[in-house]
Amino acid sequence: MVEFQQVCMAYKEKEVLNNVDLTIQDGEFFVLIGSSGCGKTTLLKSINKLLPVQQGTLKINGTPVSQIKVNQLPNLVGYVVQAGGLFPHLTVEENIALVMKVAQYPKEQIHDRVTAMLKMVNLDPALYRNQYPSQLSGGQQQRVGVARAFAVDPPIVLMDEPFSALDPMTRSELQNEIHALQKKTGKTIIFVTHDMDEAIKLADRICIIQSGHIVQCDTPENILKHPANQYVSTFIGENRLWSNPGYIRAADIMRLRPKTVNRGRTVLQALQMMRQGGVDSLLMVDEKEHLLGVVWLTELMEERDGSAPVEDYLSDDYVAVEEDTTLQEIIANIDYDAAGIIPVVDRQRILRGFLTKSSLLATMSRQFVPEQREGERSGVICATH
Repeated sequence: MVEFQQVCMAYKEKEVLNNVDLTIQDGEFFVLIGSSGCGKTTLLKSINKLLPVQQGTLKINGTPVSQIKVNQLPNLVGYVVQAGGLFPHLTVEENIALVMKVAQYPKEQIHDRVTAMLKMVNLDPALYRNQYPSQLSGGQQQRVGVARAFAVDPPIVLMDEPFSALDPMTRSELQNEIHALQKKTGKTIIFVTHDMDEAIKLADRICIIQSGHIVQCDTPENILKHPANQYVSTFIGENRLWSNPGYIRAADIMRLRPKTVNRGRTVLQALQMMRQGGVDSLLMVDEKEHLLGVVWLTELMEERDGSAPVEDYLSDDYVAVEEDTTLQEIIANIDYDAAGIIPVVDRQRILRGFLTKSSLLATMSRQFVPEQREGERSGVICATH
């Protein structure tokens, strides 16, 4: 665990960090983000003593960083920077071995450990161990940098904009690899970026910094849905949530307080409700508001006896979703040929709201879409008990 307690830092009387209180949990993929000069890199470098804390306390696993000796740091903290930060006059093997030598790793184990680390980052040891950084591509250099940071198995790995200089395809590939590696190893990764898309893709939590202050620290989903202030809203972008449908839930976009019909109603009464509301369906619930099913107009029209129980026409021809179902999952499960109303329920199947195909299309396009199209059951509920 990494703890910042009232940490302040300044350069030439210019405040860089101001009373930072922050706790980063073990095994967390934690992303620091903000505009240039906000203090995110200063915060990162204070963890491995590249920049000493001037005021306040910084602890790693309960021990103040000021009390940790330099030769002990590689066992606690790995470090990855742009282009891997490799020494150009050393081979790949020598670059990886260097941190192990600082950490007083047994010499007889270094060769095998280098082999294991290169395999971990998908580089063939026989092909790459004796090459120099100048012989590698940008992505390969970065992989070597990651291998070096993981070499002595530190619980914490710092990554300072490691992928920013790479082409988009290589960058995306390495993002996927480092995320999978973090989940596999359970290490705490503290990652600096200026790219909100990268932060959303990787982070368990995102910490947004503005002029040395933490303005919001939360999960990607909560930041997208509930930005703390105008700076955060501007920084993440107005429509950022809508480009990440995995964070949009049914509860975020459903229509509230649907009106329902109960089992005691007749066909004639249900038809009257539909006529008055100009709709073609009603949701049926029990006395505790549990969803029982849908009654469709097309099926009621076949009944000549208006006194017949509407319950006899209860249909299971619908798809219901739970409140926390993502927009991606909803889209994947609806029938675009006949989808009408989509009830939204909680885990006990109590009715909470509803969606329609047209409202989903409007949500995705962020513009008005007509509520009903030819051949589509609208499912809009305007009826009463």
